[in-house]
Amino acid sequence: MPVVQTCDIGTEQDAGCELCHSSAVREICSAADRLNRSDRTFPIAICEGCGVLRTLPEMSDAELASFYPEDYWGEDSFPPDEWIRSSQSEKTAFLARCGLNGGRILDVGCGGGHFLRALGSESWDRYGVETGRQACSAASSWLGSDRVVSGTLTEAGFPDSAFDLVTFWSALEHSTRPRATLLEARRIVKPGGSLMVQVPNADSYQAAMFGGDWFALDAPRHRYHFTPERLQRLLNETGFQIRRATFFSKQHNAHSLRQSLKVRLRAADSRLGMGLFLFSIPFIKPVDLALTVLGRGATMTVAANAV
Repeated sequence: MPVVQTCDIGTEQDAGCELCHSSAVREICSAADRLNRSDRTFPIAICEGCGVLRTLPEMSDAELASFYPEDYWGEDSFPPDEWIRSSQSEKTAFLARCGLNGGRILDVGCGGGHFLRALGSESWDRYGVETGRQACSAASSWLGSDRVVSGTLTEAGFPDSAFDLVTFWSALEHSTRPRATLLEARRIVKPGGSLMVQVPNADSYQAAMFGGDWFALDAPRHRYHFTPERLQRLLNETGFQIRRATFFSKQHNAHSLRQSLKVRLRAADSRLGMGLFLFSIPFIKPVDLALTVLGRGATMTVAANAV
């Protein structure tokens, strides 16, 4: 993403970057709300202190809540087991490749609990944390209300060293306090335990190509946007060491490219744009695969050890 202007976008209430406490930023692009919860555009800025990308302006969790539709984290529904296994197969396969086959697990931002349900109860002792009311209700209804906490991880108050594995599937980027969240994860993971984090790759070819039209910016709901280097540094600073990483995601990468192209071509507003978009569809998956092979896939998933 090219830098387009230098500015100080904070307000008197702006606490600055939660990772390094700097308030100095450079705006690099702006992004509209793809869900049309607001007609505003939101600056995406690079922190001058540590290099992380942030969505501005600063908002409290209460302010951000109005930008989430009720079904954002999942509907109050109970899909069949076959669909659950298929939709979560990428995640469960990554766990298996990392040699993680059982234990006590906490899924942060568990949504309706589909990932936990895909794991099964024979090998896994399953818990979840979820901020969405409707999704939390769905997860609690089958997992048990004593196993799903409504709220953020830092509010949940789990005991020290309570879990073998903590997972963040498309969740950390939503946090207004990612450092505090990962420090809490380190507190509740057993020594030598594991952490899984999946976030959009802010150093991907899609981020560079589409700028503010990149689907995975999801402004203003995504608050922090991580490059591989910045995520690794944050994990190291909070007590984790990456042992495996991938930029492949059958579930997310091609979908993100498709939606980004649709916006860039203005397919919803132009017959020519829609025609160009429809023409591009057969090429989306092979192009994404080729560019991902070069190491610039739009989604990064990492497994880390608590050290």
